[in-house]
Amino acid sequence: MSRMNRQFVQHCVLAILVAGSAVGCSHWMESRAINVFAKNLESADLDGLKAHSSDDFQQRALRTTDAMEDLKILRIPDGKTTVVEVEDLNDSKKRVTVEIGDTKKMKGKSKKNESKKEVFYELTKDDHGRWVVDDIYLKQKKKGVVAYKSVTEQMDLLLTVREFLDAWGTGSRDDVLNTTTPTLRESLEQLPPTYLVNLTRRVASGRPKGSSYKPVAQMDEKIAIVRLPRLSGECVITMELIESAWKVADIGIESKDDDQVTSMHKLSRAVNGCTAFLDAYRRGDKVDLSDKTSPEFYQGSLAVGELSQVVLPDPQLSEHELQVKLRGTRADFVLRGDKELVQIDMQRTGNQDPDAPAKFVVSDVTIYEVETKQEKRLSALFTAQSMLEIFVKALSLRDLDALKQCSTRDLSNRIWSRLNADTVMAMPLDAFEDSEFEFVSASFQGSLTRIDVKQSGRPLTYFLRDDRGRFMVDDVQWQMSGLPSSMKATVEILIPVHDFAMAIAMGREPTEQAQAVAKLLSVSSRDFNRMVWTQSQFVPSSGMSADTFLRAPLKGIALGSTETSVQLGDRNFGAKVSLKQEQDRLVVDDVQLIAGPNEGQTLALKHSLKTQLARGEARAPTEIVPASAQFVEEEEPPAQLPDSDVDDPFASEISQ
Repeated sequence: MSRMNRQFVQHCVLAILVAGSAVGCSHWMESRAINVFAKNLESADLDGLKAHSSDDFQQRALRTTDAMEDLKILRIPDGKTTVVEVEDLNDSKKRVTVEIGDTKKMKGKSKKNESKKEVFYELTKDDHGRWVVDDIYLKQKKKGVVAYKSVTEQMDLLLTVREFLDAWGTGSRDDVLNTTTPTLRESLEQLPPTYLVNLTRRVASGRPKGSSYKPVAQMDEKIAIVRLPRLSGECVITMELIESAWKVADIGIESKDDDQVTSMHKLSRAVNGCTAFLDAYRRGDKVDLSDKTSPEFYQGSLAVGELSQVVLPDPQLSEHELQVKLRGTRADFVLRGDKELVQIDMQRTGNQDPDAPAKFVVSDVTIYEVETKQEKRLSALFTAQSMLEIFVKALSLRDLDALKQCSTRDLSNRIWSRLNADTVMAMPLDAFEDSEFEFVSASFQGSLTRIDVKQSGRPLTYFLRDDRGRFMVDDVQWQMSGLPSSMKATVEILIPVHDFAMAIAMGREPTEQAQAVAKLLSVSSRDFNRMVWTQSQFVPSSGMSADTFLRAPLKGIALGSTETSVQLGDRNFGAKVSLKQEQDRLVVDDVQLIAGPNEGQTLALKHSLKTQLARGEARAPTEIVPASAQFVEEEEPPAQLPDSDVDDPFASEISQ
């Protein structure tokens, strides 16, 4: 090669080297800014990171001393940095594509290490003209979708979560409210101060410390879901981006313990509904109460009740600790005080869409008195007295239709439905002649309400039970000599006695024999029917005055294990009726008629009628036979009745 040619080649090589050097110099400033930042990141030098980053990155991603902990969570790759591409966005901003990791050589060829990662740095010039880091974008791949996430946005979210936890753990009321969206803030502001404090501490507590604190965030453009580990379960925070700031929109606590909360927003709305109810109740504002309670509870209880009779807790809960559990469309409240527990049951109304604003109304209130262990339900307290007034008025008038309307199904079926206008007048209900009564006291035991009164000069106790959603009278307790303490039990015993007497009286009419026998069959025992009524198609005339003895005044009732005995009249005139329980009802098993104090002046009706039927001496009436209350003495027993222990006292009264 000639000298001239050698000089030409040297000039070309030099030109190439200069050109290459120029390209290298063009990346040197970017590489230096990125490498310095990466070294500070690797050495966890927060001040060094701030010195080589933009004001925006410092304020959003490095604003707290905890920033280094959250940067570790993001796992920004470190290692050898190689600038791959530089894109000028404008005069003061660049986007730099770098690869982080080493390159291995295999058999003379280069091959990228599997740990080599691609990262985007955005650089900007600071006030001194230096290139500094403005943001970092990390490549993420999930379910086959590749996305680049901004470190600034992720750090801003994570640091906001830390600030939220600090505010809810130790901050003031304003600190707590300032972390939330306007919608959640509106609900939280209305909560009683003491309850808000307990609620915020509850959310902030129970989280692990140190390396166990690893929140997991799912970010959208305006919404983020952050899951925070707890010692039991996790806390799920829903956040919204409002005017470039993340705000808490809702909180849920997933736990197997009692502190589980499905939605803080729904919970606060339910609590506000509860305290608003207490406030309206305290003011006695029934118009407002009608909007804050279920129609059934309001119409059936509060609308007719005297609210001043029962004092409920102060709406600010100054003397009560509140515990709340959300159960689907229900919310159960327990307000614990020194002397009582108040349970307020609420139900969600309106749109049942889970995402719709929740409105809860009160469906019932129960008060548990600690000292007396009594349970009082407002639905019972306010409806019981009104129902009692209707019942007492109806009973004084012997109005069976009205009595059925305000009695339980049990009382109606066992008593009122088995009486008529005539038989109800024969029942021993003199204590209820006066419809006026004096209220003495009330006690409550779940679905049972007991009201003590003084009526007609006697102490009476009315029992009301929850029946078909309303409180109905179920029984009356009285103090009547010789009688059971229960009005229901007493009348139930007397009904078959009076039905038996009415059927005997019906048997005096020759044309009513079939009806009379059918009635006697329905109120008599199987044994009585087998021995007498199934053996005859008529009421034997010798028994037709028995009803006169059965209409003697009630003397007493004796309850036995297998037999109930009813004493009517006295030793000179009356009857003793024996009843048995067959299936679910009392039936007459025998009647002893009493015409005097001596043994020969009594008659066992069942045995007497059986004997007459067996001997063919029973006769059907051929004309109306008047009843007699007197025995006609026979000089000697009839010879044709060997099986009878006594004479038939009715034989001489029969008109043939």
